[in-house]
Amino acid sequence: MKLHLMITLLLGFHIYGFSQMTLSLNGEWNIIFDENNEGKEGDWMKAAVFDNHPDLQSIPVPSAWELIKKDYEGVAFYKKTFDVPANWENKIIRLQFGAVNYLSEVWLNGEVVGFHEGGFTPFEFRVDEMIKVGKTNELTLRVVGPITLTDNNIDGIGQMETAQWRGGLTAGIWQDVQLVATGEIYVADVFIQPNIQDHTASVEITLDHTGIETSKTEVAIYLKEEKQNGKTVAVNLKALNLHPGINHYQQKIQIPDAQYWSPETPNLYRAEIIIKNDATTSDSRAERFGMRELVIQDKDFYLNGKRIHIKATFFEGLYPNGIAYPDSEEMARQEIQLAKDAGFNMIRPWRRPPVPMWLDLADEMGVLVVGSPALECMTLPRSTPYLPKRVEHEVRQSILRDRNRACIVQWELFNELHRPVLKQLMRPMAMLARDLDPTRLILDESGGWAFGANMYLPHEYEPTKFNDIHNYAGPFVNRHHYEGYLSIGLTEEEKAAKGLKGSKVGRNVVPGLMSYVSELGYGSLPDLTEVTTLFEKGGNPLTPAYRYHHRLHEEQQQMLTESGFAKLYPDMQQFYLDQQAIHGTANKRMIEAVRANPGVDGYCIHALAAGDWILGAGLIDIWRRPKSYAYEATKAANQPRIVTIRLASRNVYAEQGTDMEIIGVNDLETIEAEISVEIINEKGKSVYRKRAQQEYVSGISSLLKSTLDTRKWKGEHILKVRLTDSNGRVLTENSYTFDVFQKRDLKLKKEAMALFNENKTLSRYLKERSVPVNSFSSATPLSVPVLVTDYNPEQEDFTELLEFIEKGGTAVYLQAQQRQGMIEADNPAFPFTAKIHPSRGLWTCMPHMVHQHPIFDGLPTDAPMRDLFENVWPTLTLRDIEMEEGNATLPIVGTVAFDWFSEDHKLHYSGPGASWWGSDLVVLPYGKGQLVVSQLRLLENIGKDPVADKIMSNLLKFVKN
Repeated sequence: MKLHLMITLLLGFHIYGFSQMTLSLNGEWNIIFDENNEGKEGDWMKAAVFDNHPDLQSIPVPSAWELIKKDYEGVAFYKKTFDVPANWENKIIRLQFGAVNYLSEVWLNGEVVGFHEGGFTPFEFRVDEMIKVGKTNELTLRVVGPITLTDNNIDGIGQMETAQWRGGLTAGIWQDVQLVATGEIYVADVFIQPNIQDHTASVEITLDHTGIETSKTEVAIYLKEEKQNGKTVAVNLKALNLHPGINHYQQKIQIPDAQYWSPETPNLYRAEIIIKNDATTSDSRAERFGMRELVIQDKDFYLNGKRIHIKATFFEGLYPNGIAYPDSEEMARQEIQLAKDAGFNMIRPWRRPPVPMWLDLADEMGVLVVGSPALECMTLPRSTPYLPKRVEHEVRQSILRDRNRACIVQWELFNELHRPVLKQLMRPMAMLARDLDPTRLILDESGGWAFGANMYLPHEYEPTKFNDIHNYAGPFVNRHHYEGYLSIGLTEEEKAAKGLKGSKVGRNVVPGLMSYVSELGYGSLPDLTEVTTLFEKGGNPLTPAYRYHHRLHEEQQQMLTESGFAKLYPDMQQFYLDQQAIHGTANKRMIEAVRANPGVDGYCIHALAAGDWILGAGLIDIWRRPKSYAYEATKAANQPRIVTIRLASRNVYAEQGTDMEIIGVNDLETIEAEISVEIINEKGKSVYRKRAQQEYVSGISSLLKSTLDTRKWKGEHILKVRLTDSNGRVLTENSYTFDVFQKRDLKLKKEAMALFNENKTLSRYLKERSVPVNSFSSATPLSVPVLVTDYNPEQEDFTELLEFIEKGGTAVYLQAQQRQGMIEADNPAFPFTAKIHPSRGLWTCMPHMVHQHPIFDGLPTDAPMRDLFENVWPTLTLRDIEMEEGNATLPIVGTVAFDWFSEDHKLHYSGPGASWWGSDLVVLPYGKGQLVVSQLRLLENIGKDPVADKIMSNLLKFVKN
């Protein structure tokens, strides 16, 4: 194991106790992998048996055991030998674990200690009866790891039946271990409830009196600023008579000149609690907290009484070597800082509580965090009679562990629910969360798939209906998608009044409610050339991340070669950079559209760091390096002041012109500004200029509207907008590229075409352009191309068409398949087989690349499709085309991608699935003739988008020549 990783994993507990007697048990342990589950019957927990086992090896604790044994699922025995100080005699001693995944059975010095289930939250046992003070002790654990890859059943737990994070097994003792010694009265729990209304902190202390007689006890609470000097701001002393057992004490303490905690000013306080019994300190405890409150008022988020627009990012929390544990504090600090530098004020960890060290940094550096228990979603974990109890355990323990955190401002309980058993748990788990923590927002289900989301406001048990939306538009945000984002929260009448025709966004969205887009974004591969080099220099080949990054890099090169696109990318780095450029453009446009809707109060970009099943979504790679334009463009769209540019159409018919609107989004105060708009054509000439003084109001405003006269324009144009203040300082700027097409460049060749089946849209389009159109028949000359638009063999007989092609005719299959599935060998409509595969991309990039070809004359080629093709790019591609006779040719337009999810391993432990390529537009030989098979969305866009018209014009010329 690499030295730097060992040093990281040997770090001790990050606890704020200041006189508590503690002994870290981190460091080198011994482990035996019990592959046949025979150790329990074989008494491996006994030192004499364990120490003489032939397969004994060392392992650092904390760490996941897959760091030393590849992909291991099953049972392992751990053992640690340690000395206990002699001055611990007559102390109450507790053994504390940060987290052990998943089942833990514990023995100390050969005596049974206890059992724990759950892999992501802390637990402890009292062990002063088993401990040998002033002597050497032996601690042994039997650990059953999570079962995700195999069909094992161990101790009644089967495959994927337990709450488990996706990013790795993270099995074994993967967080800190320590012993704590106190007097007979100790602090069992502390809960601090800040109140910014009256500047008080309510300190709730749970005390465990282990003696047998009521004792007079002094409880001292010191509130201090968590700064270098640690100034004391309040003191509370109280004498209590504590009965044996659990005692509760609550005190509300005034904080003079209270300093609020926020992302801009992360002011922290520390509550130091000292318990004295007979003038002797029995225990001490310190907890940090912040004076802050996130609430909803008038359908807006408010932090500490000020409105805040939530700009969040989804966070998988996977690391190159530590897997679920940061490789180093420096790496954790770096990723949080990169999030803040990119303009994010919130991080949404994914279905697992982050490790305490990470949350320490979030507290100190100032970033809002969504608290999330280790509850999977989307049908996982499997439904068993034990699932409800396991869900309750994870919710309870996660909240109890982190409810003093300043950074955590909301609990998120579930995500995208399908199953009745979990739907049934939504309300009781929300009530449990409210009882455990009255102070925070509680979201019952991200995405609102079950019934629509509910948000519980602080101190409230009745829910507030809330639109929580997940949406992935793909690589290009056209007018359809842009207006869909603008339509969130509007009624159909309100949409019509605003002239919006966008698509529906989200599930169970109710007009008029407060809306939040909690998943949004596109994706791209990181620079695997450099990432794999970093793994080779400082990674661990046993980890899945090491392997799947290398695998994808090799597979992507192979796919480019097989598909014929390798000549476009002699340098693979450019292939990845091109993807990141598309990713950044898409993210930027989505954010701009969402922010232009005054009814949407925040968004969460999927995702911050790349890895595992969301490898493509990250803005930074797994080594925490920004992904070029993907990071920079997202950062630009997150700024407090932006302008978004909206044209009625991105591709413009010259004779029609287009409407332009410049929308200002200002999270800061209103300011007088000068707006400057300029449009530059492809020759570098300015064709439009406008300057105006404008009040750049706080909130959302329309800064400029204009109709552009484009009759004399042609080709690519760049629209640039800049806002400056009275001193000439740039407040914000943006640009938008659009293309103008002259009517003469879109003309169709007026030669006869035959239609295989009736399609009103295509027939009208051709006839309006004076193209002779006839229905296909056996008498159709071989020189006349046949256009095919419907592929239902139950309604059409394809026998004559295939005979026509085989004799030397040409058929154009326009948008050949619109449903995912297979083209089987017995399908009479196609002389080939293929797999019809989604190619939208969503949160991972699926670049569509275009070779230079007559069908694309006058359009960009030998490059990936960019937003010029925002309406016609294919959402389905044809994989593995095989002809009935002969070989299929390489595509003119093709997709090179990889499956989002791994089919080999459950929970996507082995990362994304295999790479593949597909044909979006290809010419296939058949007999003496040919088929032009297209998945481009031409039919729905001809007459509406000049790019569709241009491709159709070129296509018909090509098939006539």
